[in-house]
Parts: sequence; structure tokens; C-alpha cells
Amino acid sequence: MLTYAVAHPKDGYRRLTWQMIDADIAYLSESSVYRILHDADLLYRWKRRSAAGERPQRPTRPHERWHTDLMYLRIADSWYFLVTVLDAYSRYVVHWEVLPSMRAADVRLVVQQALEATGAHPAIVSDNGAQFTAAEFKDLVRRFALEHIRIRTYHPESNGVLERFHRSTRDALADEALANLSHARAVIARWIQHYNEERLHAGLGYLTPAEFYRGNPAARIDERQLKLERAREERRRINHQRLTQAA
Repeated sequence: MLTYAVAHPKDGYRRLTWQMIDADIAYLSESSVYRILHDADLLYRWKRRSAAGERPQRPTRPHERWHTDLMYLRIADSWYFLVTVLDAYSRYVVHWEVLPSMRAADVRLVVQQALEATGAHPAIVSDNGAQFTAAEFKDLVRRFALEHIRIRTYHPESNGVLERFHRSTRDALADEALANLSHARAVIARWIQHYNEERLHAGLGYLTPAEFYRGNPAARIDERQLKLERAREERRRINHQRLTQAA
């Protein structure tokens, strides 16, 4: 059954159910096919993208793929917009800005500043908002020879790494009374510094984004394991000493 599913990657589990029955491959209910494909990570709904193509694979290095989006932000009595550029591999916030409007030219400038500061040429993931379908953003994509990946409409999970950052940001700012734009930028700068450099990220094996972005995460993981092994050895030594003394 799994071989058949792999050979038909564009078919959903319901269609596969009946195709396999018709082809005498397997005789299973839709719910059983769903469960088997879910366990094997072969569900089509997670493998496809919008008209732009298939959902990209998990990146293996910094600057391979960036995600960008806007978040509404209440400052005093007005609405502003936090624009973030986030590296998918490390979850590191590469660049950000608070804007008083959602003009396409201003959003384009935020991404352009990130590109110019890093010299990177990543694939860019965004939603289908007007800022990212406007001529200004298309011109940026052409100028820097980028791949622009636009997520499926009504499918924010495809931009999930940034959606998760937005949730964390809302939580971090929940108790902050942002008095004005200058104050808001200072508060957000402190939060992003903490997020990038200090906050352990569950999706990174509880390392910080900075350790993935510019460090050696494998070495840090090995270092942690060595500490655990040393601690176990020390506990065994102490327990052995206690047993010897008790005897």
C-alpha cells in the first residue's frame, strides 16, 4: 500500500482508498488509509503547496529559506505592523521593522535590507497578501534572483515557523503598554534579542536560534550529552562509595 501511495504523491487519502480498491491493491476504509499514511508521513495535504508547487523540504543550512509576514501591533491608540524576516533553518530573526502602514514599498524595503545586510539569496516564503503579490515585491524577487514561494490560500500552517514566532511575540508583549513607536521598537528589540540569543527553542532541540544560525548545533548537543554522561558517572561513583562505606 505504501509503495502505491508513494507512486501517487498528488492523490489524497480518500482518492487513494478507492483507487487501491479498484486496482485490487488494498481493501481498507478511508480512516484506515488516513492512519497508515499519517504514521508514514505520506499525507498529501502536508506534501502539497499552492499553485507555486510542492511544500519545500526542511532546510539544512542558514539562509536556505526565509519566511516573512506581518503582524498587527497596537501602539497607544493606533495600529502598526511588525514585519519580520525569519530564517527557517535556525528560526533566527534576520531582520524586522515596525511600520505605520502596510504599503508594499515599505514591506519590500524591510526584506531588501535583510538581503543586503546578509548577502544571502534564500527562497522567500510568504502568504498571498497584497504586499507580496505587488509589483514592488515581484521586482525585488527578480532583482535578487530569488525563488518566491507563496503558501496556499487559507493555509497559514505553510508559514508555520513565522506564525509560531508571532504567537510567542504576542505572549511576550501581552503585559507591555506600548506608549509610542519609539518605545515599541525598544521593547521589541529586547524581546527579539532574547528570542534569538537566550530563549531555548523546542523546535531546535532546546538550543537557541543563534546557535543554529551562526554556531555548531551538533557540537552543542554533543557537549550536553557529555555533561550528562559525566553526571551519571559521578552519581555512580558516589553511590559506589556509599555502598562501600556502608559495608
